[in-house]
Amino acid sequence: MDLNECFSRLRDGDKEAFTIIYEELKRPVFTVACRIVQSKETAEDITHDVFVKIYLSPPDRSVRNPRAWVFQMARNLAIDALRKKKTDDIDLVDIAQEDLIDKAVLSWDVESAISHLPQIEREIISLHITGGLSFSCISRITGLSLPSVYRRYRKALGTLKCLLDGGIL
Repeated sequence: MDLNECFSRLRDGDKEAFTIIYEELKRPVFTVACRIVQSKETAEDITHDVFVKIYLSPPDRSVRNPRAWVFQMARNLAIDALRKKKTDDIDLVDIAQEDLIDKAVLSWDVESAISHLPQIEREIISLHITGGLSFSCISRITGLSLPSVYRRYRKALGTLKCLLDGGIL
């Protein structure tokens, strides 16, 4: 059963359809959220919130691409979490120093390399690779032009290749 059919069945009250949607999208939604907020705990909260919203209010029939709708929601919640984090009274200097120490100790892997990308590039990489969204869909979600999305994606891939090859930016 495809995702569009699952959303249609969920709107009609089929709870089994929700389980299918959850199993299909939980990991990519979590990964996208985690790459944006760079916090496992916050990403878990965002993932939970996304699926509660889907369960309580699935996208109506006018939504042509429910998968994109889900990732748009996840991205919006992640950005909201970042905004909230900036307003919280946290000693960012201590956290930044701890992060530098942790990163110096950890070996370079894909996740740590991705964390070095600017936020918008992390979003684009995550939405395209993990979310399986097209560049035109990402363009609509982010509000960036299609050439800009593609250029930033290619730049991010180059940066990741450099970092994973042991290079320094």
